[in-house]
Amino acid sequence: MLPDVQGLRWGLLLILLLLAVFLAPLFGGSTLAELISLALFEFVVVAALITSVTHTRGRIIGAVVAALWFAATVAALLADAMHGFVAAFSAVMLAGALLVTFYNLLDREAGDLDALIGAVFGYILLAMTWAMLFVQIERWHPGSFEFPLDSDLWSSLIYFSLITLTTLGYGDILPIAPVARLTAGLEAVVGVLYIAVMIGNIVGTYRRRVNKL
Repeated sequence: MLPDVQGLRWGLLLILLLLAVFLAPLFGGSTLAELISLALFEFVVVAALITSVTHTRGRIIGAVVAALWFAATVAALLADAMHGFVAAFSAVMLAGALLVTFYNLLDREAGDLDALIGAVFGYILLAMTWAMLFVQIERWHPGSFEFPLDSDLWSSLIYFSLITLTTLGYGDILPIAPVARLTAGLEAVVGVLYIAVMIGNIVGTYRRRVNKL
């Protein structure tokens, strides 16, 4: 990782991830907005993986994987038979991005603003990961969630994932099926653990750095 890129990585990825979150709601949840939102999200996931790669060949491979992932996602929107493949592909990519993000943050010797931005990025990435999982659950078993009238699936489940991760839980969207309930409960547990472990680690390393000054 080049030094000048290192300092900007988490901030740029966070901005793109927030664009992916807000794009569909701002433009009415149209199919085009959903596709662009998914494309941004998938780009961010792949970028989180390949920015840790220093050689050009690895980054080219990452770009190809991103294109294949997005093509498979578009195909899944048109053909229900592709949902299982896309779900498995997405799970592997998201797990890799989360592991790389968490490893890079926990491996730091000192907490700073860049680490804090990275922690926020990781937190929202967790919410988006669960949102994609909720979407797959709803597509596999329609009726797994209860929505308000005229709700857009993608943006509604991003919202539901965010309020579940933060344990806010307004109750306007409800998990109905057992698998949906258990998945939402697990997300709430992970959200609490993330704050305790990740933020605790950053604060702890920051204090150690201050004490050395």
